[in-house]
Formats: sequence, C-alpha cells, structure tokens
Amino acid sequence: MALAIGECILGDTPRVALALRDNVARSDVDLYIGRGVDMVELRIDQFEDGPVEYVQEQLRRFSGIPRIGTVRGRAEGGGWRLDEQQRLALYRAVIPHVEAVDIEINADAIHDAVVEAAKTAEVPVIGSFHDFQKTPDENRLNEIIARGIKSGVDIVKIACHCADQQDARALTRVLLDNPEQALIVIGMGAAGAATRLFLPALGSLIVYTFLGEPTAPGQLNCDDTIRYLNTFYTQ
Repeated sequence: MALAIGECILGDTPRVALALRDNVARSDVDLYIGRGVDMVELRIDQFEDGPVEYVQEQLRRFSGIPRIGTVRGRAEGGGWRLDEQQRLALYRAVIPHVEAVDIEINADAIHDAVVEAAKTAEVPVIGSFHDFQKTPDENRLNEIIARGIKSGVDIVKIACHCADQQDARALTRVLLDNPEQALIVIGMGAAGAATRLFLPALGSLIVYTFLGEPTAPGQLNCDDTIRYLNTFYTQ
C-alpha cells in the first residue's frame, strides 16, 4: 500500500506542507491549494493558549485538506511549555481531527504512547529529530533514523542546522544511504536553504513552507517555494 497522508500519496513527486499557526485564515490557505500546496501542518504548540476544544476547532477549520498535527516540544525548538503528560493528552485529543501527527523521536516520556494512539486510529506518524545548532555526524544521523523506524513511525524527519556546504552534503549522503526508508531531510539556516528544494529530487518526501512567519530557520515562503518547485519538478 502506498504511503499517504489523507488522500495525498507520497513518493512520486515532492509534496508541499504549509506550516500554520492559528492566525491564518482558511481562505488564504485555499488560494494555494491546487497551486502546489498539498497539505497543512498545524503547529499546535504555537497556537494561542486555549482549551482542547479551541485546538480541535482550529483543526476542523482545515477539514478537507490533509492535516499534520504537531505539538513540538521546547527541547527541539517548539512552543510547548506545559508538562509531557499534558502534551500527550493533547495529542490524543488531536488525533481524531488530523490525517498524520509529528512527534519527536527523542520525546522519551510520550513518544511510544503517541505512536500507539495514532496507530490505533490508523493515522500515520512522522518521527522527527531537530538540531538547531549543528548537523550531527552521519553515524549519529543513521542511528536516529534506525531508532525512529524501530519505534514504529511511518516517516522519519531529520532537520539540522547547516553551517556550510559540508553539512549539506552530509545530509544528502544520509538520504542517499537510506533509499528504502521513508524520509524527510531538511537543512536549516542559510547554508541549508538549497536542501529544501533539491533533496526532494533524491527522495525527501515533503517540503515545508509558510504563510506569515516561518516556523523554522531558512524556510522559503509559500510563493517562492511553489515557484521553484514548479521550475525544477515539472511533470
């Protein structure tokens, strides 16, 4: 069975995820659906404070579009400030309203429980790793990928800060060395910006972009992302 997020099949062509906070209008997003955006990532950790019902309402605003629900922990650059059991409870409340979830591979206290809850609901899991300071060596990155796959996630996402071209090449080699795995590999920062456009040609499954404010260093805005992808990945 093909790997998919909702009705969006992954692997044949680069897919674009639009990362959103809760202050973006559905009408603004709809302008990009059909122009190149395939799905939305709801960055719930960056929503305004509100009860679970508020979060669910925001998710329902984007029904009909494949949705990734992400509650990123502070340790990997997210906005979540409460304890891990509260984060787990929120993930469980989110899962019925999304087509995929993203949980950090190193979220030891809740990772397995989130994966179990998502699997029970037949919702794919992106297991993510972020390093905003550096690109770890290739052995370490391969260990992270292996740990993610062993934990039961469907896709492993690696996002690391690139100080120079050597770091970008390291991320490229890791992607090429794991051709059988479902991976998203991203270089963050100015030196990693090109990886967001060219690693999809080598198998990275999803390109992330934004409306309003970026959710990670080096993200290209939605208009530029679509323009470049249409240039390099014409059918």
